[in-house]
Amino acid sequence: MSLRSLRSLVAIAERGSFAVAARALNMSQSAISTHIKSLEHEIGVKLFDRQRRPPALNERGLAMVARAREIVSLYTAMGGAVADPDDLSGTLSIGAVPTALTGILPGVLANLRKSHPRLQARVSSGLSGDLAFRAARGEIDCALITEPERPIEGTLARVVRVDSLVVLAPRGVAGRTDRELIERHPFIRFNRQAWVGRAIEKSLRARDIAVREVMELDSLEAIEGMVAAGLGVSVVPLGREARLGRGLRALPFGKPPLSRVLCLIERQPNLKRHLTAALHDALVATAASDG
Repeated sequence: MSLRSLRSLVAIAERGSFAVAARALNMSQSAISTHIKSLEHEIGVKLFDRQRRPPALNERGLAMVARAREIVSLYTAMGGAVADPDDLSGTLSIGAVPTALTGILPGVLANLRKSHPRLQARVSSGLSGDLAFRAARGEIDCALITEPERPIEGTLARVVRVDSLVVLAPRGVAGRTDRELIERHPFIRFNRQAWVGRAIEKSLRARDIAVREVMELDSLEAIEGMVAAGLGVSVVPLGREARLGRGLRALPFGKPPLSRVLCLIERQPNLKRHLTAALHDALVATAASDG
């Protein structure tokens, strides 16, 4: 019974199909199929219902997945037990919201690469909700996202930092308060599909602030560009490392000012916990130095 076949089985269970599992393991779909057929032949049991499309794990397959996870986890732990904790290696797949991709993450990854040249990062972008559930399913190793309102079963979320929410406006436009700025000028909305966008929308409604929406974006850089061009004002999360461009000003949003918690979320258990822990430590250290 090969470890490669067991890893293929676990990947299919976590990702829902042979095709997605193959991409995650950087293998061909035919290779994945060969691993599973070999495993079934060796134990003399069919693990999938192939009458369904895509093939789905049957009861025996689900039971086998639980045992396969244990074996793969033990094998990985053996390597971690003798590895030098100061010499991290391997590939870490990271999901990140756009504000983190243009904020805290690039510098952290650059520093990690200098300290641990054998550690590779594979980064993808997305919204908090999608990334959280990708991490929960094991499709990515971890995700840097807005903290969920409620814990997601089977995951661990660790705080990285707290970002202020601000009204971003062109310098010199009329309005002394956050309400005046929003109500007097066209409003560039932060994407309501994003968790932080929903929090902004909820606060606007609770405060009965009327807006004249002209666009809805999820890129902080794009929003800053639109505001700098005089096309409106916006409410955005602003990291401490952010440097406002000339001609922009930021005013706290709400009394007391609202904030969003940026966290690193991962599946539990996570076979790459030593790598995600190193990433989390680096993120927190950078956030503290930025403060």
